Amino acid sequence: MARLEEQVGAIVRHHRTRAGLTQAQLAELIDRQPGAVQNIENGKAGPTFETIVRLVRALNINAVELFQHGDFVVSESANDTLVEILQIVSALGEPELIAVKALIEAGLDLRRA
Repeated sequence: MARLEEQVGAIVRHHRTRAGLTQAQLAELIDRQPGAVQNIENGKAGPTFETIVRLVRALNINAVELFQHGDFVVSESANDTLVEILQIVSALGEPELIAVKALIEAGLDLRRA
């Protein structure tokens, strides 16, 4: 399991790229130097409480999301199929998610048959 700083950094990177922001743009939004954002994302430094508040506002996320644990977040890469799928469906509303879930379940049922 990765260190907490690495987990938080991976989550910040995920939400920053999902928002279409560069490190420099996020740094400007949170009134920090680009190197500070880079250090946070690389797990070299943990954000202060003040920076956490600024990050969640700039990224439009809940602070709890910065501290979720799991190998999924840490192993995330541009080539990871699961990450790509989650990025696609993350923008969908509840009705669309229900439809996607039904399609996945139907596909898995066919595979098992």
